[in-house]
Amino acid sequence: MATNGPGEMDEIDRIVLGILASNPRTPYSEISDRLEERGYQMSSEGIRYRAQNLFETTSTFFMIDPAEHNWLVLRTAITVVNEADAKERTVEMLREDPFWFISSGFGSFDIYAVATAPTTHEVDDLLNGLRRIECIADVEYFIETNRTIDISKYLPVPDSS
Repeated sequence: MATNGPGEMDEIDRIVLGILASNPRTPYSEISDRLEERGYQMSSEGIRYRAQNLFETTSTFFMIDPAEHNWLVLRTAITVVNEADAKERTVEMLREDPFWFISSGFGSFDIYAVATAPTTHEVDDLLNGLRRIECIADVEYFIETNRTIDISKYLPVPDSS
């Protein structure tokens, strides 16, 4: 059923994270009760231990929902020039800006970066700053206006029935 080796996330971990993602203030005793409903026996202390380990091995961050706050969420897709270390140099420069999420990989662009800003003027300043970086060939962006999240698809748990 559930396995939990080093670096592996099992079904219990996914259930715990799913519950905490829905409501971070859920008491460990309630999580224990909800696990019991799915056939898992675990004490509140066991849940606390698991949650602590999960928080140490996962990256957690709070994403401002643009519909509920007066901040703008700027999402950028950045393509760098074809030069040695251009991606790494660009990531280092982005770390100096207010981008709170920066990831790089392979695909139709090189870097994905997210920032929040209180005004469109500050969004313009961020975008103009990106366009001035010599390592950057192109910047695609959008300002998020709506979001739908289904944590069960991010942390899928098989149906217990």
